[in-house]
Amino acid sequence: MTKSPNPALFKTRPTDHCPICSSQEETVTDQILKAIQHKTYPKGTIVFSQEQASSGLFLIYKGTVKVSRISPAGKEIIIEILGSGKTLGESSLFGQGQHSDTAVTAENAELFLIPKDDFKKLLADHPQLYQNVLHSLVQWMDKLNAVIENINISSAKDRVYAYLMKIQKEQQRTLIHLTGKKHEVALMLGLRPETFSRTLAELETEGLIKMNHKQIQILINKET
Repeated sequence: MTKSPNPALFKTRPTDHCPICSSQEETVTDQILKAIQHKTYPKGTIVFSQEQASSGLFLIYKGTVKVSRISPAGKEIIIEILGSGKTLGESSLFGQGQHSDTAVTAENAELFLIPKDDFKKLLADHPQLYQNVLHSLVQWMDKLNAVIENINISSAKDRVYAYLMKIQKEQQRTLIHLTGKKHEVALMLGLRPETFSRTLAELETEGLIKMNHKQIQILINKET
């Protein structure tokens, strides 16, 4: 771990692609850069666990992180696979100060931590930063609701197609990439990996999508 990393050591500053840190005055960005701690995690490392006390806000600089939650029945529900520029732990900054989810690195990753006390002081001093965090929390709640809706959809085909449409909207491109490995996406949708693969093949056979290695093209938008 390195306290207050020198931005010159990195190709881009940790805050450059972070939506929460965007639209901030340079003085605010400087305060964030002075407070952050650089952390490296091998693949499969727990960044934080469900019900663990918050240590602050994490910024993903490199790699991907799987965010999941254990249901009352003891089942793991994958909420999302997050990559570079995304943040972790916003909700834990408020209320009881505990994480409601578990975050595990899906590959070797570099993260930056803004310690809780430092970040809460920044929130108190800078209203725009506070608004950005609230916006991020609303987006996170939308994702949680989408996961719940997908699980409640009985048809595997409808679950997978709804997921692909959501990803196309987020990525804003013709050829889309899955947000994680197939078995991880399958778990996120409440499906077995083999069911997920079979459903993709069925959608392609029906002419709704076209698969090209790791990319998927949606040929027919059923929402229009």
